[in-house]
Amino acid sequence: MRILLVAPYKTSFLSLAKFPPLGLGYLASALRKKGYEVKILDCLKEGLTYPGYRDAILKERPDIVGVNSWSCSVREVKEILTVTKEIDKRIITIVGGPHPSAVPREAMDYFRDADFGFKGEAEIGLPMLVDTLFNKGKARLDSIPGLIWKDNGHCNVNEQIFCSNLDDFDYLAWDLIKPEEYSELGTANFIKTAPIITSRGCPYHCTFCSAHIISGYKIRLRSLENIINELKMLKEKHGIKRINIMDENFTFNKDHVLSFCNRVIEEGLDLEFSLPQGVRLDALDEELLLRMKKANFNPHIALGIESGSERILKMIKKNVNKEMVKDKVVLLRRVGFRPIGYFILGLPTETKEEMYETLRFAKELKFYRAAFSPLLVLPSTEIYEDLKNANQLPADYDFSSLVTDRIMYAPSGMTIEEFSRIRKDIILKFNLQFRAIFDYMRDFNSFVFAIKRIIGVFLRNNKISKKY
Repeated sequence: MRILLVAPYKTSFLSLAKFPPLGLGYLASALRKKGYEVKILDCLKEGLTYPGYRDAILKERPDIVGVNSWSCSVREVKEILTVTKEIDKRIITIVGGPHPSAVPREAMDYFRDADFGFKGEAEIGLPMLVDTLFNKGKARLDSIPGLIWKDNGHCNVNEQIFCSNLDDFDYLAWDLIKPEEYSELGTANFIKTAPIITSRGCPYHCTFCSAHIISGYKIRLRSLENIINELKMLKEKHGIKRINIMDENFTFNKDHVLSFCNRVIEEGLDLEFSLPQGVRLDALDEELLLRMKKANFNPHIALGIESGSERILKMIKKNVNKEMVKDKVVLLRRVGFRPIGYFILGLPTETKEEMYETLRFAKELKFYRAAFSPLLVLPSTEIYEDLKNANQLPADYDFSSLVTDRIMYAPSGMTIEEFSRIRKDIILKFNLQFRAIFDYMRDFNSFVFAIKRIIGVFLRNNKISKKY
């Protein structure tokens, strides 16, 4: 029984970052635990597009192909599924990941060559499905958690479940992923970096966010021993020097973070930690930040602020206010961190004046760096459902264009072209400050990354040529 798990190639505007496929790594471990032979093919890492993927299938001849699908990769996933069936109709095809989790029936209708899909976490359901298909198990299809399956033309979506004890899952299959072969996005020098998660779930209800769709609202924690042992393994076996903690809410549980930092310090792990997903401000205090600093967390820490408008903050259910933001930014600086602001422009009903209010707020906070991203209207988020029900999404709305820096939506009363000009002006006015220029110049990696972003925002053609 040969199973091939695939991270798709990306051929459209602003390709996905070359980033280890954590989800596939966990699925590979779950399948191996049941005795199945598994391989992972990361098309982006290997530089494969359609011809290369076809050659890989002809070489591997798998019995099952499972493909991870983000919304922005739906076209490529469809192509991968189609060519797989063209090569051998007997290959069982399965699709999972954020997109089918968000819109399972619509996704399966689009992925005509997918035999099955999964909604949410699949470490439990996928091995059950494989066992059932190959007569090693007796589970009925309607009893497999999260399974999306077809029956006489009808698409069924089973209820997803969330494993309460994350230690029940083996470490992801690092030997298949080889994290040491990935370079971190935006870096010019090669530092061996690996991503990990220490928790799953997000209890907040931000209207623009889709994190809960896969992992639910309840925070579930890995044990400290489990995490530390994985860090040691990554350092010793793969030579990893930097860890990207990819939790949606790493700082949500203060005791968890303090214990983590204490063990890192006690063990003398000599690793650098970063939080590329950003952190929530309401979870931070001086004790926590001082301990993180001592545990060697990168001083550049991202803050998901989203807007400088109190009205917008309330509307998107961010559960913070501007006064809190100011206080926490001052605290971060006093402790020795260099905070970065993450902002979203183009939220529903947002005005031009409110967008420039966000710029003024970013300047007032004296950030050295800030990102002003256009709203990505992700499927099944509250914003998406509201706009869809009000017929306010553009006729050419295209899931495959849901990538950073591509604008697919503008607030009512504003064209996409107008919004794009406003956003570019805001980006320029922030980054032409001496503070921002000096900060980029003192960090070569960040300077290179900034140049790439400028090319993406100002020089590439953002025109949409195809529909989902």
